[in-house]
Amino acid sequence: MLSERFNWDRLRVFRLVAEAHSMTAAARTLGESTPTVSRRINDLERELGTKLFQRSKRGVALTAAGKRLMDLVGQMQGLIDTVSDQVAESDSTIAGAIKIKASDGLGAYWIARHLPAFQNKLPNIQIDLEIGIATEEVVHREADLAIVFEQPSHPEIISQPLGTLHYMGFASEKYLAKHGEPKSIFEFQGHKLLTHTDYVHQVERWSKNIRELKDFIDYSTITNSSTALMTLCENHGGVAIMPSYVAKLDNNLVPLQLPSLAPIQFWITYTERVRRNEAGIAAIEWLLSVFNDVEHPWFSKEFKHPTRITRLDGPRAGGRLLNDPIRMRS
Repeated sequence: MLSERFNWDRLRVFRLVAEAHSMTAAARTLGESTPTVSRRINDLERELGTKLFQRSKRGVALTAAGKRLMDLVGQMQGLIDTVSDQVAESDSTIAGAIKIKASDGLGAYWIARHLPAFQNKLPNIQIDLEIGIATEEVVHREADLAIVFEQPSHPEIISQPLGTLHYMGFASEKYLAKHGEPKSIFEFQGHKLLTHTDYVHQVERWSKNIRELKDFIDYSTITNSSTALMTLCENHGGVAIMPSYVAKLDNNLVPLQLPSLAPIQFWITYTERVRRNEAGIAAIEWLLSVFNDVEHPWFSKEFKHPTRITRLDGPRAGGRLLNDPIRMRS
């Protein structure tokens, strides 16, 4: 049967071309090349056994067969919308309470900013968001879901990689104008360096050059408060070591043109009890989407400097961002 082998994505391309009256315009919308879009339309025409467009130098126009297909695509879109609404209605019946424990940076400034969308979709799920460093709370039912910075070994804990934090240098424009921008990590010695207490203890996770430099760095300020660290940096107090996603959330700070100092992986953890719960499943799937590295490249395994990330995921937030503390077990 045709339906078993039919490439339904070609209909999306067809609709965009038909609406734009142009292969080139549709290609820009799709982020593809014009030859690629043209090839996909040719494949669709070959699969259906008919011409769908009349080509000319001015663009494309639907043939009679193309117009019939466009009508059918419109009907299909209406059916998809109906199905989506019905699925959303079924989602809204999911109820329960889920406690999530996450560090102050990820919890307060990443998870919290995405929480309204989750609650709009699933209004009957109550989220208890606790801020703090998590370890094995899910085993003792002190949390249903926890974000941890070391993969747990407890046999009852289920863990999934959630993303990677890339720590790098930030400073205010005023500070850099006065003191200059460090061109290498070794030039940190000539700057006021601000860092988080937990990060200082992550020596084994630092890059090799930073480990060698550690004994020579004269920290201006070490604090266990992410808020204090951010405030110091915003008020021209020095170069602060913070996760790369600070660039997403604060327009007032400049990401230094230097590589990541330390990639720190983190996991979402839970138990079988939560995985068998509808509300738990919904919360797990939501958190996985919130840290999806395709949509949110700040958390990809490979470090992407903020200046390389051109497709930002939503508007930047003004105001403060918290650095993410990371604590190693002794």
